[in-house]
Amino acid sequence: MFDHVLRCALGVFALAALSWPALAEESPISFVAGPLQGAVAENVKHEGETLAHSAFGAVTSDSAVFKAGAIISWVNWSRLGGHYRWQDDNMVAGLSDEVKDVFDATGFTILESDRRSVNGYFGQYRRISLTGIDRRCGVFALMRRNHLIQGFVCAPSSQPYKLQDVMEGISIDGVIGP
Repeated sequence: MFDHVLRCALGVFALAALSWPALAEESPISFVAGPLQGAVAENVKHEGETLAHSAFGAVTSDSAVFKAGAIISWVNWSRLGGHYRWQDDNMVAGLSDEVKDVFDATGFTILESDRRSVNGYFGQYRRISLTGIDRRCGVFALMRRNHLIQGFVCAPSSQPYKLQDVMEGISIDGVIGP
């Protein structure tokens, strides 16, 4: 009798384990406020690369994709080693082109472009409307010393969101947060 109960219990545990929903991937990046608050990190990546011209420099980066309803966002957090600092080279222009290519749009129209401080980081952002598909996107680059947080957020034109709320909602433990 005990053997039968034990086999039945093991069967229930095995069934529960096989049908358990997939757990979220670990990411140091999250959203703690704004329209993506609580969104689960997907397609999480962690990479490290030594700079060719220095034994002391390296670039470490983490990235993840976040979705909340029809809103999708990609965020990349990169850190430079040594005494290196990020240079302001209008990163939002390159991000705008990348977003156009990701969504197979024929082009984009710039709706707004500006600079502002976001949670202690120098920020550049651009809101764009993609041509050929119904998407409005925002691209951003936040810099402070050797940290760079860049990414994009896109949603159908019918679903409004504030790009500033997205940028301010990003949280990285000990690095940035609202």
